[in-house]
Amino acid sequence: MITDRLENIQQYQSLFSGIDQFVKVSQSKSLNAITAKETHGEITLIPISSQAVSETFDPSVLEAHKTLMDIHITLEGTDVIAYADLESETTSFKAYDEVNDYLLAQSDAIKTISVPEGYFCIIPNNFAHMALYEGHANVKKVVVKMNAVV
Repeated sequence: MITDRLENIQQYQSLFSGIDQFVKVSQSKSLNAITAKETHGEITLIPISSQAVSETFDPSVLEAHKTLMDIHITLEGTDVIAYADLESETTSFKAYDEVNDYLLAQSDAIKTISVPEGYFCIIPNNFAHMALYEGHANVKKVVVKMNAVV
């Protein structure tokens, strides 16, 4: 997990190949202007808004990916992202869905990180995670989906 201010994201281009593509897109388009899922080359941008935790929220459930990874960028509010090491701190809850590249896991070793407005969090695919976790409020964000291969 890496978190930093959005203006510093280009410093991580050498670590993750999709960040270069994201930087190019973000230089030509305001993230606040994204209102629907968009694909740009090998990255997908997904806008998400949430006022509060849903009534069906289960604090023990996390998701994980095998081929993709995420960057969560908070545009408004403060997101709370829960996470646990996929291999050593979770048990499978829903088998891997290859078409949608996700599985669900449960953990009793969940940690959280706050991602305030103007910050991002890079979530490599060795972590199970759940954004918009307990404690978030009035969040507007963009999730960048990109290949997990460096």
